[in-house]
Amino acid sequence: MKKLTVWAMLAMLIVAGSAFAATPGQIAANATFDDGGPATTNNDDSCDISVAPAATLLLPYFEVDLDDAAGETTLFTITNTSAEDQIAHVTLWTDYSFPVIDFNIYLTGYDVQAINLYDIIERGIIAPDAGTGTEVHDRGDFSDPNNSADLTMCDRLPGQLDHAYIRRMQAAFLEGVVPALGTLPGCNDVGGEHEFATGYATIDVVGNCGFSQPNEQPYFRTDIRYDNVLTGDYQQVDSQQNYAQANPLVHIRAMPEGGIPGRTGNDNRVNFERTFYSRYAPSTHNDARQPLPSTFGARWIQGGPLQFETFYKVWREVRTGRTAVCADYQHNDNMPVREVVVFDEAENYVTLADNETLGLRGTALLSVGDDVMPQMTNGAVSGWTYFNLDREGDDEEATQNWVIVSMRSQGRYSVDFDATALGNGCTPERGVSAANQEGGVTIGPAPNENP
Repeated sequence: MKKLTVWAMLAMLIVAGSAFAATPGQIAANATFDDGGPATTNNDDSCDISVAPAATLLLPYFEVDLDDAAGETTLFTITNTSAEDQIAHVTLWTDYSFPVIDFNIYLTGYDVQAINLYDIIERGIIAPDAGTGTEVHDRGDFSDPNNSADLTMCDRLPGQLDHAYIRRMQAAFLEGVVPALGTLPGCNDVGGEHEFATGYATIDVVGNCGFSQPNEQPYFRTDIRYDNVLTGDYQQVDSQQNYAQANPLVHIRAMPEGGIPGRTGNDNRVNFERTFYSRYAPSTHNDARQPLPSTFGARWIQGGPLQFETFYKVWREVRTGRTAVCADYQHNDNMPVREVVVFDEAENYVTLADNETLGLRGTALLSVGDDVMPQMTNGAVSGWTYFNLDREGDDEEATQNWVIVSMRSQGRYSVDFDATALGNGCTPERGVSAANQEGGVTIGPAPNENP
């Protein structure tokens, strides 16, 4: 027995030695994998979304009660995990994906900046009150200059906005209308009508404190950067209702990371057929961000002795892109969802009736109890929901989405967490399932494809 053990250990060492003899670059460049194993050891070549330092952060949904400072609001934080200065470009979008306002946050090394959207949309203050920037923000002992960033316009970033900007934001997020402001044209139908200000936010690493937005070409030609250094989280708080939820922001990595726009050569190529900003970036996909998935499994509990309520915060890729004009944004309302199947805990399921469809905007809050959702009729109070949120069918490419499960109970307890992605951003589109179509696909995990 001891001899067998010794021979087994020697065999393992021989195999390990042959692996250690090659550098990671040699493995990626020279090895072949007939057994279906990975073709690259570059961890950035992955469509799998995780909570890791990233180049873009997504706040999928926000809601702010502008009439009550103690009412519902959404806060988020941005953390620079690197020693070097970084610039974070924040854009606030309506639920039809119209970019209403953008601003830059200067972060020294290891810096953290908290943002309360009530302060911005109601009071016009971008925290802190004095603003951010190189003139008002001291560098810490462990913070280093960023030689690749242009800080010439970062000396004093806006703290207090003009009242005209405040009115514009409030009209956009409450009424779906943006009034003209200086050279900025007015637009109708850029969002839905809401009791509370509603939309979503993106935060990108950029290389300067310019004014371009992610729906404009200069943003990808000169501004955007590829350093995976940001992390962040959000809190949705309602003091009046005693609710608070928190969750990491969606962390979207650049791949490969590092460099500036216009980079060329095989070492800097983007290996993805589509990216997070594909609808805005030029055809080269030079935003270089991971794409998001289209299918999800989301837990629900509704009713029961603990009086549970479950909501889904849903972000969706919209129809409009870089060339959109005012009249185009209304087409981002009521975008069809390919399939929704609701299961209870005994594997019973229900789908939408033949004459019913579910349409959602670029961001929305959806209750499990809403009439637009399939409803169990057997008294079940818990289960899970299968979402295929692909917007178009039979085009081989699934549109991007994200789902957050938000639960409340008894007016005292609440929690947010990400739904389970049943594929990744490179997973091809999924057909309608057997729950809705004879011979349809099987509901379940899809291949997590990577370049």
